[in-house]
Amino acid sequence: MTQRKPHITFWIAAGLGLVWYLAGCMNYIAQTNPASVAQMHESYQLIIKARPAWATAGFAIGVFGGAVGCILMLLRRKVAVAVLVLSLMGILLTGVFITLLVGLAPPVVLSTLIAAALLWYATIARRSGWLA
Repeated sequence: MTQRKPHITFWIAAGLGLVWYLAGCMNYIAQTNPASVAQMHESYQLIIKARPAWATAGFAIGVFGGAVGCILMLLRRKVAVAVLVLSLMGILLTGVFITLLVGLAPPVVLSTLIAAALLWYATIARRSGWLA
């Protein structure tokens, strides 16, 4: 299949997705910095300290994978879809931990919906020939 010119919404979705995931990367980095965690509200500190390694790994895979997936989308690479699948899986893993700890929280729902929407759009872009 020949590569076709993407619709303007492709660039908007990939760009906004990258901004979203970069904010998530900054959040992850802040949560791995003890000085930064010490300045957070006590309830956040408890969640961060209680988080097991598998949930932390899911968080890292989710946000860094999402950022890489959006960069790959902007570079119009088909592998973006696979990377965004991994990102969604990481977000779901972290969401399981948060839901078990505090119940279904709005940030979990929002993160999952955004990751799923970006994956859905990337699959549309692949089928439309916008990704090579």
